[in-house]
Amino acid sequence: MNNRIEVLRGLFNYNYYTYKLRDSEHVPGVWKNTALLILLSGLIFGISAYFGIGSEYLSKKLTSISREEYEMQKLLFMAGQTVLGLVFGAVMIFLPSLFFWTLSDVELKKFLAVQLFVLPIFLLEKLIEIPFALSLGLTQVSSPFALGTIGQYITDNNFIIYFLSSISIFKGWAIFIEYKYLKMLTGKNPKIVMLLVIGLYLIFWLFSALISFVQFEKIL
Repeated sequence: MNNRIEVLRGLFNYNYYTYKLRDSEHVPGVWKNTALLILLSGLIFGISAYFGIGSEYLSKKLTSISREEYEMQKLLFMAGQTVLGLVFGAVMIFLPSLFFWTLSDVELKKFLAVQLFVLPIFLLEKLIEIPFALSLGLTQVSSPFALGTIGQYITDNNFIIYFLSSISIFKGWAIFIEYKYLKMLTGKNPKIVMLLVIGLYLIFWLFSALISFVQFEKIL
């Protein structure tokens, strides 16, 4: 049975799609959708950078450098963010797929298909953060959808605040979708599947917090 990937249908109608994906012999369209979503990820990160979101360190230099140098650094920031978006999209599709593939005998394409349903959730979160940043000046750390705001009330430790800001209702949604698909595809104990999924995302959140804490853009 052929089972062409339908990203939005798989995202919102997972009860139907989990059975369809599990019973399919072939999963056509995986590579095409993978390429499109990675490009979309780069585009969304680029749009966010175009509006100056995340470039607060650059704005502080506005009075100390020439206009030409400022525009050049802004352009480099946009290019860097676009590349970061491409890398982010690729990592969020391939790393979880390879991880779960090594722990089961399920075809790799089916895990890739699951990640094609998960990545749009992260991109939607990134997209929604743009108007909040532009209208209210809210950065990711102060997002109303994440725990970063609570973190700022309970501690002054920036690493913990960045870590909590990585945990949002969108991440919870992604974990739920991924859990539903993986439980059906792998046939493993649901508790084991949940632990694997949460454990993997904990690693992502810790790594994301570390990157934000170090602030490589200031070093460069």
